Amino acid sequence: MEERQFWDDIYRNIHARQVQYDHWLEPFLAELSPSKATPVIDLGCGAGNDTLYLTERGFSVIACDLSPEALKRVNEIAPEADTRLVDLLKPLPFARSSAYAVIADLSLHYFAWSDTEAIVSEIRGVLKPGGMLLCRVNSTKDVEYGAGRGAMLEPNYYEWKGKRKRFFDRPALELLFRDWDIAFVDEQTMNRYDKPKVVWTLAAHNI
Repeated sequence: MEERQFWDDIYRNIHARQVQYDHWLEPFLAELSPSKATPVIDLGCGAGNDTLYLTERGFSVIACDLSPEALKRVNEIAPEADTRLVDLLKPLPFARSSAYAVIADLSLHYFAWSDTEAIVSEIRGVLKPGGMLLCRVNSTKDVEYGAGRGAMLEPNYYEWKGKRKRFFDRPALELLFRDWDIAFVDEQTMNRYDKPKVVWTLAAHNI
């Protein structure tokens, strides 16, 4: 199934009242506060969980997703956000060194390694010097959501039921962000879904 159609089918069936956020960004709010003068870019925003969290706390947000249906949900729950259709496999449509903060929550773990590196490089180019990326990605311990299942395409990258997912360990994250200043990296369990999901949370600065 074509990627955009897959996500459209998911978000078409999500009602605004179902969109809830967890508080994973809470520890970083003080560091994010200077970005209130510049919109936070939420890459792969989905139905707008993090966009809602940030707009409720006074941040301007540019919510970006591949799925038009996802952006419709964002418009419903956070109408003050700027929504944009963005394909992460293409150059990001933002000026170089224009953003203080980028959020990529559960959106960087669907790609081949070379594409993942290219996306991270694009994010770095969009960030101001010292700007911050906050992201969460699948952990290799995320067995409830597919870790180790299906055909392995690359180390820790699998195709299962027609979908591709990458699962990270610490060495892979450190390799991916070798040119950044990693301020925080921790393996955590999030509880936004039906079953506990194991993820890595990472904060890194553009240097």
